[in-house]
Amino acid sequence: MAFSLPTLTRRALAAVFRLGAPIVRSGFYYRPPTFNSATGAMISAEVSAACQFIGAHVQTSLYLGLAPVVPGTERLLIRASELASITSPASGDYVVESGTSQRHNIQGARRDVSGEFFTFQALPSFDEDWGDLAAHAASEDWSDLTSATEFEDRMTLT
Repeated sequence: MAFSLPTLTRRALAAVFRLGAPIVRSGFYYRPPTFNSATGAMISAEVSAACQFIGAHVQTSLYLGLAPVVPGTERLLIRASELASITSPASGDYVVESGTSQRHNIQGARRDVSGEFFTFQALPSFDEDWGDLAAHAASEDWSDLTSATEFEDRMTLT
């Protein structure tokens, strides 16, 4: 009887992901528009994929990781089938949890030998993510090099 590693891995992952919250968290995996120096790919539009993931903190003394390990580093496990629209996940990407809006910046990625899941090394980010590049209104844009209006001019001596 022959064992198929992908089949065994797929079944084990299905059992683990059936555990649900708080072990399994839902979110979105994002690849922002950028040049990725790790893969050499240029992405002109943001790509996202809904996913479920399992996250665990990394013990720095026991981890031989993908990138330098700093306090707070997490290991995320995401099924490869959920990231079908993301080609070669890598550093520079990020995951946002649906429930808490916590952002996890990807530091490194590795696909399992069975091809069924990705392991990510991620750092939780507490940065503000404004989410768009929409132009500011005329009263908010102070860098247009036009003369200041009464509303914009805060440095008058009159």
